[in-house]
Amino acid sequence: MSGRHFNGNLDPAFNPFADSYLSEILAAVVSAWSRMRPPERREIEDKITRRLCGRLLNDQYFADMPYDVSCQHSLLGLDGEYLGRLDLRFKHRHSHRDYFAFEAKRLHVRYPGGKVSPEYITYAGEDGMMAFIAGQYSEGFRAGGMLGYVMDGDSSKAWDGLMKCIDERRNPLKLSPNSGLVKSALLVPVSPNLPVVPLGETEHSLTAHKLRLLHLLLPVLSPRQIN
Repeated sequence: MSGRHFNGNLDPAFNPFADSYLSEILAAVVSAWSRMRPPERREIEDKITRRLCGRLLNDQYFADMPYDVSCQHSLLGLDGEYLGRLDLRFKHRHSHRDYFAFEAKRLHVRYPGGKVSPEYITYAGEDGMMAFIAGQYSEGFRAGGMLGYVMDGDSSKAWDGLMKCIDERRNPLKLSPNSGLVKSALLVPVSPNLPVVPLGETEHSLTAHKLRLLHLLLPVLSPRQIN
């Protein structure tokens, strides 16, 4: 995506997890983040995600985006069984089932009383990365994404903390040999005036296929940092 140009064309053999589509989705998220009112430092995760989704759905900047976007999307099995809730879902309008899902987690959270919790374990845990590893959120899909809302704006520290936490949980996360959280080579075209945000990825060796998880760390900036 360059400026506000979105690619509505489908490849002859449609692959919703091709780099071109993933780059477009990531660019849309970064653009929406830069255009929405910055979260409050103690704003809860679901509210932040709803506002991010609302920006994608209602801002005319994204009017020609070829994706249906939903937040807190209930995921149901064939017989209506509840499988989980997707924080943010992108489904190309020409794809019947396949979608790209984000799970969102706050990082560096300051709780009442002043205690700050990094929340790296939560990010990599059962309701975070592990939901993709277990197949709960996107069974059989080749890619998924994690959004890290860095509540104090220190994305560099969050990156280092997550890299260590993920490496310490190699076995449950089924990391591929010699892999870990690394900078992604995926190109995310955004306007020159938008901030550069850390984008990483991890590779996971599941039973039937390899899973690519993209990690986008979105810093919450103070008014002083914005101005």
